[in-house]
Amino acid sequence: MSEDESEFGATLRDARGDRIYVGGRVRTMSGVRDATAFAVSAGRFVAVGSDAVVREQAAPGSVEVDLRGRTVVPGFIETHVHPHMSGMNATSVDAGVDACPDIDSLVAALSDRATVTGPAQPLVATGFDDTLVADDRGLTVADLDRVSNDRAVVVRHLSGHGVYVNSFVLRSRGIGRETEAPEGGVIVRDFSGDPTGEFREIPAMRLVVPPEESIPSGPALDDALRSALQRMAAVGVTSFHDMFVAPAMVDSYRRLLASGDLILRGRLYEGFGAVDGFTVAPEAGRRAGSHLTIGGVKLISDGSIQLHTGALTEPYHDLGDCHCGEMAIPSADLDEMVARCHAAGRQVAIHTNGDRAIDLALDAIEKAVAASSGAVLPGNLRHRLEHVQTLRDDQVARMRDLGVSASVFVNHVYYWGDRHRDRFLGPERGSRISPLASIVEAGVPYALHCDSPVTPVDPLFTIHTAVNRITRSGDVLGPGERIGAEAALSGYTSSAARLGDEAGEVGVIAPGLLADFVVLDADPLTVQPSRIKDITVLATVVGGRVVFSAGDDPLPTSPDDNEGMR
Repeated sequence: MSEDESEFGATLRDARGDRIYVGGRVRTMSGVRDATAFAVSAGRFVAVGSDAVVREQAAPGSVEVDLRGRTVVPGFIETHVHPHMSGMNATSVDAGVDACPDIDSLVAALSDRATVTGPAQPLVATGFDDTLVADDRGLTVADLDRVSNDRAVVVRHLSGHGVYVNSFVLRSRGIGRETEAPEGGVIVRDFSGDPTGEFREIPAMRLVVPPEESIPSGPALDDALRSALQRMAAVGVTSFHDMFVAPAMVDSYRRLLASGDLILRGRLYEGFGAVDGFTVAPEAGRRAGSHLTIGGVKLISDGSIQLHTGALTEPYHDLGDCHCGEMAIPSADLDEMVARCHAAGRQVAIHTNGDRAIDLALDAIEKAVAASSGAVLPGNLRHRLEHVQTLRDDQVARMRDLGVSASVFVNHVYYWGDRHRDRFLGPERGSRISPLASIVEAGVPYALHCDSPVTPVDPLFTIHTAVNRITRSGDVLGPGERIGAEAALSGYTSSAARLGDEAGEVGVIAPGLLADFVVLDADPLTVQPSRIKDITVLATVVGGRVVFSAGDDPLPTSPDDNEGMR
């Protein structure tokens, strides 16, 4: 880091009370062009414009911060992440292909971990991708028994939709040839009918890893959340939507809110996967503080394209026959769940990777609206679909007509685009995954997301992917679905704010809105498109408080700052 950048970070951290920022390039995303300055007071923007105009409007005694030509954009809104899971994964064995390029190296890494953990403690690895390892296959009981057959060994698939276990887990859970797969789940079996140790989708995964056993105790859960928050702040995220929270996770958020450690703004979506036990929480939709909102309901309707569990209307390219994947939530149950939420004024966010899942999700929303005599959600909330990998043109039009938003997992293009085109979906379907240009042209409200920990949280990389559509191999995938830099930036700012009905609070730099912004070392709207991913976040500010800066000691610790977060 340069001495100039370090000094700039120190200036930001020392600023308190009313302040003005001048000498920058301010991308307001509100339609105001050529702004170079803005003023902040009591955690909100109070003026935006030229240096002279903002200085004239500033309160007496305001601290002036010289941006020195740097670019400022609204704080990034990450609309689909799993922070607790991200933080917990950091303590597991890294099963990603960079760390473990083949199964032997993963077995070795787990064996090494076994030497430094208690004999009864489960051995857990995360991030395994069966189509990226050199072996080009999933894990089996035999593989994991090489690590141990007298303690639990669990490896989670990178997609989050699969898990692999050893024979100890199968014995402990009473899983054998006679065990039937639950509806919406898959137990992978060998030619003799015995489970291989691979379980796909939540209903099946729960057979071997019950949810209550996968969530750590309060302090460990809080530490995982703190770690994830710090990582998000470092890449410019100021608000996020946690897309599947259990009660223990909500409690964790409340503890961090009370202690002042919830440094970013969180909107929480309660997670449900089956009608059994499905309820609408009485406090849902209420703001628990300036940094915490209990938002909508997350429904996981289908699975993952990479595991052949995403529900398609046409067969998988590499499987043929009639293999189109399955719904994780049967359509009748999905209809009931969406209807309950809509009647209660709750926004639903429905996981939809396959185009059949998208059809059924839109059917459920349309039926729910009709059954309520056209009643709409509170404010400007809209129901939303998550991921929408295989969205067809007719479905784009239908989303527009139904008023449904799209949170698009465009990182699929880079991480899995080559394999979607060549393996899972074939050239035609694979080349048009995450069709952002079609979504933007149709006027469907949209946001971009990373689905961390499935892919790393890094909004500038995701914006880069939306603009360039470059795959891991360096190919351009579906060039007609590329979008411009401003539209991509909007997918993390002004347009993203609409998905949580927060457009009047965040997403743009304008007087009256919360002072959430990011300072960058280059302008994503003017740099070469190929350089967007290389832009550096210099500072992240939430409500006027610096939560990250590129210098030393990035977080202010004064009691006044912490008090303002509650």
